[in-house]
Amino acid sequence: MHKRTAVLATVLAAAGVLGATGSALAATGQGGSPPTFHQIDKDNSGTINEQELLAAGQAQGVSKSDVHKAFSKVDTNKDGEMSKKEFVNGARTK
Repeated sequence: MHKRTAVLATVLAAAGVLGATGSALAATGQGGSPPTFHQIDKDNSGTINEQELLAAGQAQGVSKSDVHKAFSKVDTNKDGEMSKKEFVNGARTK
């Protein structure tokens, strides 16, 4: 799985929503590549809020509760915004 095209799936796996080797696409059986950080950041703020992640996750067939779990885990400073650093660090967590 290419890192830049599977970022959302990686973050969800890192958050314990999916298995460590799972992906949102494999879990849902839906096609297409998960969006990158910049594609999820619809308002171009430089951060991702939970609503932006929810929209991207639901487009991939991921449930609202799973997106919430992932966001809560990856937003380590609990400011309600996922920075690119938090996103990348979350994707690297095993």
